Amino acid sequence: AKVSAFVAELKSELRARGVRAHTDNRDHLRPGAKYFEWERKGVPLRVDVGPRDIAAGETKMARRADSSKMPLTLESAGAAADAVVAELDNIQTTLLADARARLAASTHEVGTYGEMAERLNSEKEAGFFLVPWKDDAANEAKIKEETKATLRCFPFAEQDRVEGKMCFFSGEPATHMALFARAY
Repeated sequence: AKVSAFVAELKSELRARGVRAHTDNRDHLRPGAKYFEWERKGVPLRVDVGPRDIAAGETKMARRADSSKMPLTLESAGAAADAVVAELDNIQTTLLADARARLAASTHEVGTYGEMAERLNSEKEAGFFLVPWKDDAANEAKIKEETKATLRCFPFAEQDRVEGKMCFFSGEPATHMALFARAY
């Protein structure tokens, strides 16, 4: 009864802070099966609360991304909800920073079409290729046919760099900075 009451209050506090929360109180499943199911669904943070945790006044939060566990004090549902929200913000910040670092590491600037084609075929340097580009559907189709790379997007943050540049494929004045890549 104490566990159910605390979990209901914690869930209410989390929802009041804009966090989606779900209580998994299926007794016919072992904890490991529940953990796996929620990890598979992509839940970023799991909080386990049982009678011993309530008695001790502390439990653990488990991160899906790296399987780390952090202590969570159960003095009040409000304080526990604040700690969960802080950890979710930390997870978001970490995942975003990691994604940006991976994107930066896999984005290459090339000067010529030949250089991009060569690097695409090397398999070691696959990724995104930031190039000056004159928007032309026929040239885009030729690039796709020859390299299997397609135009992915025109990154907003790079468009100020296009002025005075020539298209890496046609040699005409570029209209955009573009990202090309292969789909796998």
